[in-house]
Order: sequence, then C-alpha cells, then structure tokens
Amino acid sequence: MLITIDERLAKQVCDELHIDQTDEELATVIALLNGSQAVIDDSIELATYPAIVDNPLYNRAVITLGQAMYYDRNLANGQPKAVVLMVDHLNTICLTKGAR
Repeated sequence: MLITIDERLAKQVCDELHIDQTDEELATVIALLNGSQAVIDDSIELATYPAIVDNPLYNRAVITLGQAMYYDRNLANGQPKAVVLMVDHLNTICLTKGAR
C-alpha cells in the first residue's frame, strides 16, 4: 500500500520534529513529503518490484527525506546518509525480488 500523505502523517512528522501543527506548517510538511516521495520513487527500481511500497523502510525513507528537507529545503549538503543507505537497501530488495 503506497504511503498516504495526508494531515495525519504530517502531524506525525510534526510530532517527531517537535514543531507546531499550524495550518501553515502542516501544509509545508505535506508538500515536503510529496516531494520526498517523488525523489524516493525516482531513486529506486519501483517498476521492477512495485510491492516495495509495502515495506516499512520505504515509508521511513520518505519521512526521513521529508524531515531533512524541512530544515534544508534545497539539500545543500545532499541527501542524508541514512536516506542514501535506505534507498540502496530498497533498490537491492527491488532488484532481488523483482528478478524472480
């Protein structure tokens, strides 16, 4: 099941970041999560193994990148190493399971 980016998820991210849940912040977090999901989707072999979206690591990668983008909108220092590691692992799963 593809991660559902909605107000509930935005509130969860706000809680994790300890930021106020104003309408403006929630809208910002939702936009960042949508952007991070697009980046993660384009970074993995999603077409090879579409079921990867059911993996909890996929959700965490989307959320972690969204959190990083909250503080560094243009990712001046690149993607966080944790996101790179998660994307590599997700790609390995896609290529391994998708090849069957």
